[in-house]
Amino acid sequence: MQYRVLARATLAFAIWSSSASARDKVEVWVVGEPGTEVVYDRLAARFNERHPQMELVLTKNTSDIFNPALVPALSSDEGPDLFMYGTGPGYPAAIISAGLVEDLTPYYRKYGWDSVIPEAIVDVTSANGKLWAVGNEVESTAMFYNRAIFDRFDLRAPTSWAELEQAVAKLKENGFETPIGLGAADKWPTWLWQSTLFGRYAKPAGVREVLFADGSWNGDAFQAAASRFQQMGQQGFFGATPVATGNAEIMEAFWAGRIPMTFSGTFALRSAEKSAGERLSDFGVFELPPMREGEVVYPAEGIGSGWYIRASSRHKDVAAEFLNFMFFSTEGRVELLNSGTLPVGPLQNDLPKTSMPQLAADLVKLVDRDRHNGTIYAYLDGVTPSNMITIAYDGGQALLLGEMSATEFVDQLEDAWREAKAKGEILKVGGIRN
Repeated sequence: MQYRVLARATLAFAIWSSSASARDKVEVWVVGEPGTEVVYDRLAARFNERHPQMELVLTKNTSDIFNPALVPALSSDEGPDLFMYGTGPGYPAAIISAGLVEDLTPYYRKYGWDSVIPEAIVDVTSANGKLWAVGNEVESTAMFYNRAIFDRFDLRAPTSWAELEQAVAKLKENGFETPIGLGAADKWPTWLWQSTLFGRYAKPAGVREVLFADGSWNGDAFQAAASRFQQMGQQGFFGATPVATGNAEIMEAFWAGRIPMTFSGTFALRSAEKSAGERLSDFGVFELPPMREGEVVYPAEGIGSGWYIRASSRHKDVAAEFLNFMFFSTEGRVELLNSGTLPVGPLQNDLPKTSMPQLAADLVKLVDRDRHNGTIYAYLDGVTPSNMITIAYDGGQALLLGEMSATEFVDQLEDAWREAKAKGEILKVGGIRN
């Protein structure tokens, strides 16, 4: 079978007991390059040292082999005990309905995960009132800025929309034709903006109402958000031709100091040190400020994958214990943070123990600071169906080019949503029953 070609990276030598029986192996599958080390290797090695009766064995392979191999392996009862897999529409539904994965709700309550995992992440890892996955790496978005440029023109990180507008105007007056970099030629960066603007205008409850109840994407809040994005383009926030420039070019210009600001995600931090070099301390980050009077900041969080336990595994409790160690113990969370992986939930107690770059730590602190307001989805393309994503990507460009109105944009999103909803291609209703 195809899954048998997966390359294995064994994390510990076999240790024999006095009766000469081998340690019981617990199979863990992750996406990655065979032969390369990932943070999960180090965590599994520590876990193995403390559990001499068990041996976690990591199998790594690229997604083009991993994904096709997974379902046949699970169906044959010979697959992994614990594995990473997608959490968006279409990913978990099939393996959940087929009874291939374990209900994690008992562990959620046993280990107190309910006090750590934000509601927005529970929503995309649960269905039928049960938790099926623990969210993997968390992504967030915010405005990165060049602190040295701001200091030169006596600017500070904006805390209101008026201050942001003033900063944009002053930067333009001083020769920065693109105050905020946006690589709209790649389409998806426009959806980063829309995800945050939709969340800010509709609030977490409004987005949840659409995803899991009877709300509509063409409601007033979403139309106002799309209109705001279009207005920003018309006002020159993103320069004269954002649709002509790709994200890689924007990020290169940003780290080189040619663009003062860019709205980006946690993923940008992975190459920040290499890109900025010794000037990394010139850069800072701030949350997009409130756009209306009385509005609060809803930080953005999202995941692209989760950890599942095979329903027929003989080692469910051990797999759950390892999840608890990785994502919910201070030791595990610090190790993840130091590797550039953000675990779910508040991190203020873990940050002082890390050696994270300051820019990354500053972003984490921003999210922690405002998490009590509720969180919104960093990337709506991770929780919406593919037909809607296509319209969102193309429509983002059309809004910037003035080829589509905000009303037309959200109406098309709603039409695509209804079509996918009728076919059962949207997320199952999230939340965990008491």
